[in-house]
Amino acid sequence: MTASVFVSSAIGDKKTSLADFETRKLIQDDMGINVSLTFINDLSRNMLDMNRASSNQLRIVLAHADLLRDVLEPVASMMYNRGEAFEVLLDCPEDLVVVTDHMRLKQILLNLGRNATKFIEKGFIRLHVYEVDKMIQISVEDSGSGIPLEKQDRLF
Repeated sequence: MTASVFVSSAIGDKKTSLADFETRKLIQDDMGINVSLTFINDLSRNMLDMNRASSNQLRIVLAHADLLRDVLEPVASMMYNRGEAFEVLLDCPEDLVVVTDHMRLKQILLNLGRNATKFIEKGFIRLHVYEVDKMIQISVEDSGSGIPLEKQDRLF
């Protein structure tokens, strides 16, 4: 997956020189496999987690985490694709340390963020962290059209 993302971003870079336009186009078409690889990876992880949870083997590993550096920045870098017309914005206080399961929190935010990328063509995705009554809330906001009101009752 990493290799395909790297190749895709290099192809999209106007400074990259490939033999000719036709060769470049063929490689771009073949790199569509990254979407499938990401789907298979996410599906596999979710199936493993569901299996572990149903057999009471899902491990939650709690540790101190700097939300900005340990969670949000890695998630933002995974969501960012060179050549996309949206930006990933991080809105989080500096040095905000919490106790969490790093991997699970990153997995949740990455799933929400990747979902947001499906519904925006340009604009932003914002990962926002704020304190409410001595609790930390994290939201994922995007500049997309939003969920139609008639469908919201089925989701929330």
